[in-house]
Amino acid sequence: MKVRQLVAVGLRVLAVASLVTLVPASAAFANGHYRAAAPTAAGGDSGHGGHNMAGMSFDEHMAAMTVMSDVMKSSSLYQAPAPPLPVPVPPDVAVSKDGKYGPLGPADIDLVVKVRLAGLWEQPAGDMAVKKGASPRVREIGKMISEQHAVLDQLDRNAAAKLGVQLPNEPNADQQYWLGEMKDASGAQFDRIFVDRLRAAHGKVFSVIADVRAGTRNDVVRELAQQSNQFVGTHLTLLESTDLVDWQHLALPPEPADAVVAPAGYIKSGVNPMVIWVVLGLAVVAGGITTIRVVRPR
Repeated sequence: MKVRQLVAVGLRVLAVASLVTLVPASAAFANGHYRAAAPTAAGGDSGHGGHNMAGMSFDEHMAAMTVMSDVMKSSSLYQAPAPPLPVPVPPDVAVSKDGKYGPLGPADIDLVVKVRLAGLWEQPAGDMAVKKGASPRVREIGKMISEQHAVLDQLDRNAAAKLGVQLPNEPNADQQYWLGEMKDASGAQFDRIFVDRLRAAHGKVFSVIADVRAGTRNDVVRELAQQSNQFVGTHLTLLESTDLVDWQHLALPPEPADAVVAPAGYIKSGVNPMVIWVVLGLAVVAGGITTIRVVRPR
């Protein structure tokens, strides 16, 4: 009788151990199975979906794909892709007493003013970078940002004239302070201040532009937001190309409101870890009770 009970305890412990081991192992196996291996720096083979592609190396596979693409293009049935369409701007149909080009809300006016303020300090900041930048890349980016803000400022003033929006002619207090920092700095310190201040400012206005672009009812503001978005996206990329951005002081993106997103490359096992711990706890309790019954003298 005691032998049977000892065997039962052993089987229970073995089952629990298997469950605890197999769940994370299955997730790791699935993760490795479905993630394509990246080509090595030495040009090694790369699998697709975790498998070698018919024994071909990565370079051989890409060469074969190129040949197939050329054959398809030479076929009489092949049609070249159509050129990209311009971004549509809705026609002037939303006539309202608030404005000729559609209702003009507070967010619309705020965007037109913010675009003007951006040009009032970022254009002179770019001019300073051309003269004071220690890095050739900073001087180059300063020139591009200054020239592009001159274009964007003209687009903004045209929109403001259509909408009757009063624009400022001087940077605000914060922007004047940032310009003062740049005037007092030199060398590598100037480069860091220039990149950090402009990168932080562009990151903040980027979300403002996106919200207005998505929801405005005014055609002129919608077109300005579309244009501004393209300029700001370009400037973000230019500033980040200097490798001088202080990422630690930039705000993280907001957490998703509806659900928790798993990290990239992570495949859920389908078993809640809490369930594993509950099962393990019950098995330990059951095993302990059985062991006491077996060893307790009768």
